[in-house]
Amino acid sequence: MEQYLISVDLGGSKVTAALGMLSMEGETVVVDAVTRPMEGFTRGEVTNIELVTTAIGEAVSQLEVRNEVKASEVWISISGKHVVKATNSGFVYVGGADGEVTTRDVDKLHDNMANVQAPDGKVIIARIPQSYKVDSNETIGSPVGRFGTRLETSFGFVLAGEKALERITKAFKRCGIENIHYTSGAIASATVAATDEEKESGVIVIDLGAASTDLCIIQNKVVRHVASIPIGSADINKDILSIGVPLKTAEVLKVNHGYASHSSIPEEKRSKGVSISRTPGKKKGDVVSYHDLVTIIESRMTDIIEYVIAEIQASGYHNRLASGIVLTGGASRLVGVESLFSELTGYDVRLGCAENGVEEPSIEKWGAPENTTAIGMLQLGMIEAGIAPSAQTRSVMEEVIIQPERPATPTTPAATTPVTPATPATPATPATPDTNKSNEGSNQETNGNLTDVDGNNPEKPRKRIFGGMKNFRSKVFDFFFGNEVVDDQNME
Repeated sequence: MEQYLISVDLGGSKVTAALGMLSMEGETVVVDAVTRPMEGFTRGEVTNIELVTTAIGEAVSQLEVRNEVKASEVWISISGKHVVKATNSGFVYVGGADGEVTTRDVDKLHDNMANVQAPDGKVIIARIPQSYKVDSNETIGSPVGRFGTRLETSFGFVLAGEKALERITKAFKRCGIENIHYTSGAIASATVAATDEEKESGVIVIDLGAASTDLCIIQNKVVRHVASIPIGSADINKDILSIGVPLKTAEVLKVNHGYASHSSIPEEKRSKGVSISRTPGKKKGDVVSYHDLVTIIESRMTDIIEYVIAEIQASGYHNRLASGIVLTGGASRLVGVESLFSELTGYDVRLGCAENGVEEPSIEKWGAPENTTAIGMLQLGMIEAGIAPSAQTRSVMEEVIIQPERPATPTTPAATTPVTPATPATPATPATPDTNKSNEGSNQETNGNLTDVDGNNPEKPRKRIFGGMKNFRSKVFDFFFGNEVVDDQNME
């Protein structure tokens, strides 16, 4: 098999290994994908390397055997609370005698930015050009062909925890995989879930995973903000556990009977409940109402949305996102989730999967929202590996530089504006989007070394999780004894 590429998406509860190629039309072809449950991986970090190594080995080995390939090189998704974003700016003097900016000037400027160093304990996994200026005049698109004496740029950097990457690398090397490339999971999902038109006008792609909620903002076809909120759908399961059901039952309740909000419950179910058998195999048992179940789910989803709103506002692009929100990831299957997001954020919301730049048969077979990140990494990996991507993908992502860091070498002197650490986003009151106003991004800039940047690690009191539920909790604790969900029951 020629020019294939393998990606591995490390999720909070599973690992997915995908094999991809390019069609003659330049579209991503998903040849095969293997998913295996995984334990020992929490909030984007390895907590039990034996369990993680076993899961990765099983997924990759089956992919190799089924397709007669060798996974000597893989692209890995990185997310979790250790992933943060920082910015840095620099400049070079235009080399031509007549002041014309050439590709050589741009390459020289990029070489300078390639030598920017991460703060202690962090590793740069993506370098993203944000804007260019020629003699302090901002340009739209490439600056090549303009005239001036000084070329400036601002770069965005996605940083990951050094220790977290070391442990992930160790797990893959135990599986015999030595050549490893790291990719931002949030950027990978946004690459294929949003359309080119959405990326041009401004869009937020939110990947609702089990252990985390990844967010990527793209405006004017440039990645403007990346965040990983360490709260996911698995936290909903934990909330349901608090009313006395086993973990397996909590997942079944959420997936098969859950709704994101009370307004999403069908009218015919509002007076009914879900029966839980006292022992497996029985058809009758204790009952929890849809109202009570959805109260738990809606509280946690509201909590997640509050953090999403805070990240959007912290990006400085909250009123430049005309295309609103695209939801993807496994938890986007929760009925009514798009309506709840729209109600609380004020943005238009749609559900998405891996479809931009992906061939139609692959979308039909592998386009489930939980596969979005793995397929997005196939596209980003093909760009980095030099496999020509489809035209629509290159127009958006060609300047996302995801090569690993290289040692610093002497470069052209640049400005030395000191950086101040980014403040972690905190939940804020939703603001109605205003796409008619212009607002510059609030990213901070510096040069030389990136200083330490705080991660998005929300630790606020969970006062909303069970707000107004004290009577409900005492009521249902008495009759949740079984572990088998049976069917709907009237609550008369």
